[in-house]
Amino acid sequence: MIYWDTSALVKQFLAEVGSEEVLALRTQDLPHATSMITYSEIFSALRRRVRERFLPAGHYRTVIDLFKRDWPAFVRVQLDEEIIMLSAKLIERHPLRTLDAIHLASVLQLQQLVGEPSLLVSSDSQLLQAARAENVTVRHIAL
Repeated sequence: MIYWDTSALVKQFLAEVGSEEVLALRTQDLPHATSMITYSEIFSALRRRVRERFLPAGHYRTVIDLFKRDWPAFVRVQLDEEIIMLSAKLIERHPLRTLDAIHLASVLQLQQLVGEPSLLVSSDSQLLQAARAENVTVRHIAL
């Protein structure tokens, strides 16, 4: 299973460094998963691209519609009390931001549920370092 954090997944919908690698991974015939928080994170990331003038405002709705059309294809890890409690423990062990800790907790829970390793794909080096320390296989996508 391939688990996506938002920093990597957003590259599927924008032409930027790492987009080709993301598109290649997304075509692999494996289940793709992410946390429910990714939904709002993608909206936030795309609005930021509009504010920074990287994404023309007129294209925002088209890109969001592409994302919304793709969303049902993901196994979505629910944000529940177990994820929140595990994310707090991960924050105590690693220098993680809250949402990154939630992503790491989600992939760890997913691995436990399916009984096999997942590949965590991210552009966030702190998240990847913490994931490696938690024995998660990772793939770094350049920023």
